[in-house]
Amino acid sequence: MSRHLLNNGLTLEFWDYSRPIAGDRWFVLLEVRIAIPILPDTLPPELRGQADQVKEVLGDEIIFSHKDERNFISATEAPKILKDMQDRFLEMAPGYLGHLDFAARFIRGKFAEKQELQRWQRLDT
Repeated sequence: MSRHLLNNGLTLEFWDYSRPIAGDRWFVLLEVRIAIPILPDTLPPELRGQADQVKEVLGDEIIFSHKDERNFISATEAPKILKDMQDRFLEMAPGYLGHLDFAARFIRGKFAEKQELQRWQRLDT
């Protein structure tokens, strides 16, 4: 649908996955995405020395994704609902998603999740 450059240099993207479900009723689905490259500039300070390991675990980039959905919306209301969902997200996005530390915090969390998953997989085998 649209792209918006955030103050931290990341790009916020809106994707419309809405679809008709029955008669004139729609399932309205807005997905918000931000691709976060795994680079020295985006890593949290404590992981910069482990950049290769972080990249090996997470890949070259990770995707922040958030979905907002509404069900059984009339076909005439669906575009307005979708626009309202996008506008509400844009009001919130600059403060949280546009913060300079957002990428580092997100990478830190995803890296910790993957390490924990790998730890449990090793214990399971």
